[in-house]
Amino acid sequence: MTTCALTAATLTVLAGCGMSGGGTAAGGGAANGESIVIDEPFAPAANWALETFDAFALTKAGCLETLVKSENGGTLAPMLATSWTRVKPTVWKLELRQGVTFQDGTPLDAKAVTGALQHALKVKTPAAAFSPDVVSGVKAVDSSTVEVTTVKPDVLLPQRLASPNAGILAPKAYSGAAIDPKGTCTGPFEITKEVPQQAIELKRNDSYWGGRPRLASAEVRFIADGGKRATQVRTGEANIARKIPVTSVQELKGDATIRTQSSELPRTTQLILNHKKALFANAKVRQAFQAAIDTKAISDAVYPGASRQAVGPFAPGDPWTPKGAAPVKADPAKAKSLLAEAGVDPSSLKLTLLAYNEGSGFADLASVLQEQLKAIGVKVSIRSGEYASMEPDMLSGDFDMALLSRNYLADLPDPYGFLSQDYSCKGSFNLAHYCDATVDSLIKKAGATAGTEARYALYADIAARLQSQAVRVFLVHETESVALAGVKGYQIHPYYTLTADLSLGSQ
Repeated sequence: MTTCALTAATLTVLAGCGMSGGGTAAGGGAANGESIVIDEPFAPAANWALETFDAFALTKAGCLETLVKSENGGTLAPMLATSWTRVKPTVWKLELRQGVTFQDGTPLDAKAVTGALQHALKVKTPAAAFSPDVVSGVKAVDSSTVEVTTVKPDVLLPQRLASPNAGILAPKAYSGAAIDPKGTCTGPFEITKEVPQQAIELKRNDSYWGGRPRLASAEVRFIADGGKRATQVRTGEANIARKIPVTSVQELKGDATIRTQSSELPRTTQLILNHKKALFANAKVRQAFQAAIDTKAISDAVYPGASRQAVGPFAPGDPWTPKGAAPVKADPAKAKSLLAEAGVDPSSLKLTLLAYNEGSGFADLASVLQEQLKAIGVKVSIRSGEYASMEPDMLSGDFDMALLSRNYLADLPDPYGFLSQDYSCKGSFNLAHYCDATVDSLIKKAGATAGTEARYALYADIAARLQSQAVRVFLVHETESVALAGVKGYQIHPYYTLTADLSLGSQ
């Protein structure tokens, strides 16, 4: 491990710091082949615990793999499992891919897979995607067959097994006090060095079951500031920078050596109103804030050409978006009237808005919201910082309002995971601290509905209720932009960044 100290301030000179074992510039040739540098916005913060967002950092780094693969568009494909079949209402059987080994040389067999999934069920706070609430047991039928039993009939088990939270590591990974992904993944790249929460270095897994990766090595840096990520691509210190700000996209367009790739994501930026506060427990107050906010002005000014006005939690055109869903029209006069009906004097309100640094455009967005709420007499102060420093307060309900950018197909390639986590009364990511018995019932019903069309209709019903009740103020549907320099084979995906298909060259 390099002894050169890495801080947020020194990440811009990381290549010279020696993390890459010789100061190889981004896109330069390593001793055994091509190497790239990738800038990611979110750092692992839980010692690689797979029940947390750290699992997503591992799949994006090309290390962790799952039994089922989530393709763009929401379809599923084989990964470590070649097939899955529901043999009884609550029993699924999966056939494992033959000839796969973990990076430490041990075989991927039913015993190893069963141990990994059982570990996911036994942790103190299991991930909602794969937890004892939905999975009652996992066992090895034979060396290549795994049986998963659910608590109730669950039509979405394959989607759960595609979640990074259900990733599979070698038995050795679970032997210590913390998860150790070094040498215990099955993916195309193996972690060789780590500076906690700041950077990891990886080398090619020459025994990868999917074929020899094209790149020899890679370095993944975790940089919260989107402007810094874009700068590193512009200065040649990085090849890929994810989630770059709109302003950076415009700045990079004049550089012929850099291209930007944008994709409309299943992602909605929203203003969370904390229902644990008496103020926002009142629906009229929430609707007042909803009416005070001009989402068109936000889309035009903060995310020009990179967003659409939100029509609710889901974007227009999604099969689960209510038919005819439209943005809420800004109406400050209506907002003031609703506050009066609620018996609230806006001049008496002094609220704090949390805006984490990793959020694309959040600094500008927070300022715009501050001015729009000031127009109806509400005083708002802004607290910025890294997401990890704010999440404890958001989870505990110790805040007034907060900005959140949420991918509603991230945890599962189906909205059920998002809705159950964010909007059910006991949801593990219910940051609004919202609870409604009717919505709870609809979410549970959707999770038990096998027919796709019927399930999507239930999602649409839920979305309409969330919008009409102003449970949160849905602001814009996002387009993610990625800056690329000298790299080809990249596709925007919520789970994967560093893949076996990446290589150097123009695209």
